[in-house]
Amino acid sequence: MKKFLIPSIITISLLLLSHINLSAQDFVAGPKTGISFTQVDGDSYAGFNKIGFNLGGFVYRRLSKRWDVQFEIEYLQKGSKKTPDVEIGDYNDYQMKLGYIQFPILARYKIKKFSLEGGLSIGALIHEEEWVDGAEIPEDKKVSFQTMEYATIFGANYNITDRLWVNARFSYSINRIRIPYDGDIPIYNPHWDKRKAGQYNDIIVVSVYYALNKLL
Repeated sequence: MKKFLIPSIITISLLLLSHINLSAQDFVAGPKTGISFTQVDGDSYAGFNKIGFNLGGFVYRRLSKRWDVQFEIEYLQKGSKKTPDVEIGDYNDYQMKLGYIQFPILARYKIKKFSLEGGLSIGALIHEEEWVDGAEIPEDKKVSFQTMEYATIFGANYNITDRLWVNARFSYSINRIRIPYDGDIPIYNPHWDKRKAGQYNDIIVVSVYYALNKLL
């Protein structure tokens, strides 16, 4: 069911954004796509090693010559990854794969072809997988994730044309995606950093935006 949920939500969202585009010329709307580089603070691994993708749509409205407000709907992959390093005798393999439908709300300040942005995002977890040494952790042995995530967003944009621009964005969870774990499930040792009060998504996303219309 979840395999069909993602494209269905994205399709409906893009149709809604297109309707806004056609019915209100004060708004600009269009699709976006990009690549995510993620890690999870609170596990015992470091580095933005988990690579995923994002796909969605946006709509923004001009508030003044410098200021815009932007709303987005997107599917975004997050998680954590650690690969073996046989040269030092490390054969451990770990992956956390998370997929969210997110709703970012942003304010943007323009400076010529550049703009800076900041805002918040609400995300719903729609699928999750966790693998250790090539085997997926069964549901009855997995520490559950929170179903909702709230995150801060900071980023920058560069306009290639008046309809096409690139975006680099940093986002960090406000709430914990998993609560602190101090149990005795062997599969989570040493995959859980007990010094951290839970686990948090930590991501960098690079995206391309295309506007279907221009402001009159």
